[in-house]
Amino acid sequence: MQHLRHMRIGQFVHGRWIAIVVVASLLPAMSVVADPTLPTIPANTFTVPAATGVATTDTNNIKNTIATASAAGGGMVEVPAGTYLSNAFALVSNINLHLDAGATIRNNAPTSAFITTSGTLHDIAITGSGILDGRATTTTSGNNMISLKHITNALVQGVTIQNASHEHLVVEQDTNLTIDSININDNNTLAAHAGAYLSQTDGIDFSGSHILIKNSNISDGDDNIVAKPSGTFCSDITITNNVIGSGHGISVGGQTDAGLDGMTVSHITFNGTDNGVRMKSGAAAIQTSGGGGIVKNVSFSDITMTNVKTPIIINSWYNAGDHYGKQEVSPSALHNLTNPGDPTVNVNQTNNTDLQPFFDNVTYSNITATGATQNVAIIYGLNSIAASPSDPLRNIDNISFHNVNLSGSWGAEIFYTSNLNLAGLNVTAGSGNAINEFGNTFVLPGDYDGNGAVDGQDYESWKASFG
Repeated sequence: MQHLRHMRIGQFVHGRWIAIVVVASLLPAMSVVADPTLPTIPANTFTVPAATGVATTDTNNIKNTIATASAAGGGMVEVPAGTYLSNAFALVSNINLHLDAGATIRNNAPTSAFITTSGTLHDIAITGSGILDGRATTTTSGNNMISLKHITNALVQGVTIQNASHEHLVVEQDTNLTIDSININDNNTLAAHAGAYLSQTDGIDFSGSHILIKNSNISDGDDNIVAKPSGTFCSDITITNNVIGSGHGISVGGQTDAGLDGMTVSHITFNGTDNGVRMKSGAAAIQTSGGGGIVKNVSFSDITMTNVKTPIIINSWYNAGDHYGKQEVSPSALHNLTNPGDPTVNVNQTNNTDLQPFFDNVTYSNITATGATQNVAIIYGLNSIAASPSDPLRNIDNISFHNVNLSGSWGAEIFYTSNLNLAGLNVTAGSGNAINEFGNTFVLPGDYDGNGAVDGQDYESWKASFG
């Protein structure tokens, strides 16, 4: 079943979305999924005093304006044009922090948290066309730049978030979250750091339900957009119409113990990214924290990738790094691997007490990737034995490709999956086999050789056609 979200036409004014809702024509096989509920902000405006560039003064002015707005029941906290220097401050319910054109708020302490929330909140927005600048140069930290957590009805729209010393925007354990038309970059950090991004500077880290991330441009030093279903179940996620540059791509994981059900990624452009679309997790026994869970009903479609190192990844052995199997094989060695020798593992999706990772019902459609400098795809499961006939045969189950065209240095490496449909996968490899598969992958029957009949030679003929 495919899902179609409402198209919204209108404008976010004083925390209220004034909109005409247009529902696109529906095909019989499609169902409509409503956009997340937007925050409702009272139509009051409270203006922050003019910037001074003095941290103590600007911080107090921002905090006091938020407090005044909150005491009045909420409203828009307007930040006029100017360059503000501020220490950390917190947002509260019923507040829209709105940065006018030409407004920049700079973090006075680049390795410290900048904008935070506390407790369980509702109806919070950050909007406008201004800039939130973490001011990181060469030093990383463990403090996220912006953290908006435990919020019902949240919106981040229009702003630029830049130069973080750790993760840029963390929106976790939220319900009804919309991120629209934001820019994430680290241009000043690059200039100060010899053209290199700082490590662990994710763009958007999210968890929760009813989430829409769209129309944004993201470059950073780690995952560009990543679902974090650890401790919080994730569902009803749409990621669409984004441009992804430097970074580790659009990801799920590495900890997936709380599970994810329902994520659609579509109309994405990748350029020069390390990875394209990546799902990563590992059992509790190999993770430094957390563990694996059930990730299911995920679709990737209408995606273009240029010079992406590895366009498609599903990794069941992730532990703070990309290695594969019991022997921790590096990606660069996979194309020469004939027998990984992984031990058998008993898995039980119904009663997953060992926190093994499961990836179930994943679809790739209308994807083109050119110039991959490593493997065009890596799908690596567990050498698993199902606990019962009702469980999947492998922990990676029901994977399908439709009009997927990948070209790069090495081919697709597929280990230990079940119910695999490769009929729509076309691979061009610069060296080695276009497709390497091992571990009794259960390939679904289909007319792979295009002769109009499903016969015993289909899959072997299809593989042989790559040379």
